[in-house]
Amino acid sequence: MVNERLRKAWLISLPIIAVATLIIVGSSGAYFKEDLEIGNVALLMGLIGAAVLVFLSLLFRKKVGLVTGIVLCFIILTPVLFYLINKPTTTTFGEALPDHIHAAQMVTEIRIHTEMGKPFKTVTLENPEEMQSMLQTASDMTLVTSDEGYSRHLYSIWLEGDSYGDGIQIVVGKDGLRIWGSMGGETVEGEYKIEGENRLLQVIENGEFEWEKG
Repeated sequence: MVNERLRKAWLISLPIIAVATLIIVGSSGAYFKEDLEIGNVALLMGLIGAAVLVFLSLLFRKKVGLVTGIVLCFIILTPVLFYLINKPTTTTFGEALPDHIHAAQMVTEIRIHTEMGKPFKTVTLENPEEMQSMLQTASDMTLVTSDEGYSRHLYSIWLEGDSYGDGIQIVVGKDGLRIWGSMGGETVEGEYKIEGENRLLQVIENGEFEWEKG
């Protein structure tokens, strides 16, 4: 039998501990990290669920079975729901960009340069047909959303728009890429793994561009 004074102490302290844990984890920015793993979420939810189980068991001592069932459902369902909300989705390079981008509409120039680890070189495309050809060649490339990070950066691509503040950056790796920015009032942001051929990388490395070496 739990001592009444101890029971009341736990009833007061457990909610404080649970809230403090959530605040500390939240203040560290862990909820917003791109490499957040579902295992860590399950562990956190499990610890909080255990605290809730003890709290409710102490509060409703005569209904321990019901309380246990509710909390176990909470512990099991939370990671499942988290996965369903954040599960990978499949798209294409063209669909990942604003609608008018892949046809090179509203794009005034495309600048490409190598990333760290490769000899620096850069090229600027301003011919509409050349820009459209590059984007449309890669438009059907299959992408899968990912939060596991992507391969070493090889190239950065900047799509410049005709309005102030319009611009899209694409960081290209061997088997993944990252897209972020806005164009024509539409904002895009995503990190992807590439399924199949990396057509964008092929266009960059095999295209007949007039590179300027630094």
